[in-house]
Amino acid sequence: MEDLRLGDHAALFYRSRAEQLAWMIPYVRIGLARNERCLYIADDNSVLSIFRKLQEAGVDTDTAQASGALSVVTKQETYLRHGLFEPAKMIADLKEAVQSALQAGFTGLRATGEMTWALDLPSALARMIEYETALQREFPAEFVAICQYDETRYPEHIIDGMRQLHPVILRNKKVTRQAPTAGELAS
Repeated sequence: MEDLRLGDHAALFYRSRAEQLAWMIPYVRIGLARNERCLYIADDNSVLSIFRKLQEAGVDTDTAQASGALSVVTKQETYLRHGLFEPAKMIADLKEAVQSALQAGFTGLRATGEMTWALDLPSALARMIEYETALQREFPAEFVAICQYDETRYPEHIIDGMRQLHPVILRNKKVTRQAPTAGELAS
């Protein structure tokens, strides 16, 4: 987890809540230690349960929240903020959040989202590959993100697509950096 740095767009593929949180809690804790503004978008886990897990890991969540360093929010406040899921608007919101973090004196923005929210919305699920592709193409240098995918709930074709789209894969307690595709090298 220490190897993840600003500019990394990663996907976590997990099969249990324990496995998920074993990655995510240290990810947020490391970001706070690096003076990165941290954003956690909860879905399967409640906002309160994420705060509780962070506190159990030694994070002073009250101070982190008060300083603007930590936000734990829901899909309604992020992915669905504009009503329907609009990939271009979500990416614009993320870029704006990166700039806001830098203007507030943070070194960048560290975000993670539980992507299970899209499973209940067929229109959003259909746009996931579009979203992840566009996000990767426009990924800010002062941003590090982990998109969390529950392998037991997502269709295999989506999981396969996400494995191909993300330059960094977190799975089975390993971090794997993938070689860029020919299209990425040409850009």
